[in-house]
Amino acid sequence: MELAERKQKILRAIVESYTQTGEPVGSKTLLSETGIGVSPATIRNDMADLTQNGYLYQPHTSAGRIPTQKACRYYIDNLMTPKAPSARACDYIDRKLSEHADTPENLLRTAAELLSDYTGFAAVTTTPPAKDARVHRLHILPTGRHTAMAVLITTTGMVRTKLFRCNFVVTTEIAEVLQKVLNKALSGVPLCEITKPFMQTVAASFPDLMLLTPQALITVMEMAASAQETELCTAGQSRLLFMPDVDIVTARGILSFLSDTEQTAKLLFSQRSGMRLFIGTDCAHPELLCATVICARYEIGGVSAGAVALFAPLRTDYAAAAGAVAYITKAVGNLLDQMIEL
Repeated sequence: MELAERKQKILRAIVESYTQTGEPVGSKTLLSETGIGVSPATIRNDMADLTQNGYLYQPHTSAGRIPTQKACRYYIDNLMTPKAPSARACDYIDRKLSEHADTPENLLRTAAELLSDYTGFAAVTTTPPAKDARVHRLHILPTGRHTAMAVLITTTGMVRTKLFRCNFVVTTEIAEVLQKVLNKALSGVPLCEITKPFMQTVAASFPDLMLLTPQALITVMEMAASAQETELCTAGQSRLLFMPDVDIVTARGILSFLSDTEQTAKLLFSQRSGMRLFIGTDCAHPELLCATVICARYEIGGVSAGAVALFAPLRTDYAAAAGAVAYITKAVGNLLDQMIEL
């Protein structure tokens, strides 16, 4: 249902006022906040129409109005503009993310902590879905006379490292040859295709070299399997237990949901790109009926990868929370892009 412009202004003011204060909003407050040049009676008539159409709720006769979930959904979809963090907050976020951008895992963990600290809610970041990951490149680095380290970097920004032993002295020259051969065979290959039969085919293509280093192939196969597992970094879950608008049953439900990595990842990856705000029944999960979930996908190389999300109460400053999620999501994607190109 499309609302007339004046009713949109009234609805916007009620949602924004209520999410800030938690108090019902009356006609006097609306007149002062909206600047609409109409009488209080006209405002009350519009509020009555919005109430009749399911957008507002009046707790009792003499009270103002409270927005319903339908009103919040309309506000989010049609009226809300995400509010970016202040310049000072952005500088702080950028500095902290850069300080912990040594590995994707540390970056994603720091991003979740920063988002939780900034908003006061529970935050989650994820590694990219396994189905999208391919081999970007491999490094083989000698670490001892008979040991070397394999470093796998995926197209989705994940890095895996693993030591392996050799039956011969590992020189820099041998490591460079092995690295060149493995990159030629594996670059661009989906991780899910790096199976035992596939690696046997690779070995058969370079028999002389692979007879010397069978453990290198096993190591690469193990790293590829590890990199396919979606990982979640969570922060601020305990904050849910101390929010005035969240009772213990709601808090336990959200915590229970977050403890299930598979269903959490499925919800966050249901948004293929951009940002989405789930409120209440939008999620179709009973544990989240009294929650707001704001989820965005960060991009690597212009392609949607992992997710950044916020789990908050239903009464939330949606614009500020969405702005924080959007800013951190973009920053994470930019830093991961830089890591891959190093």
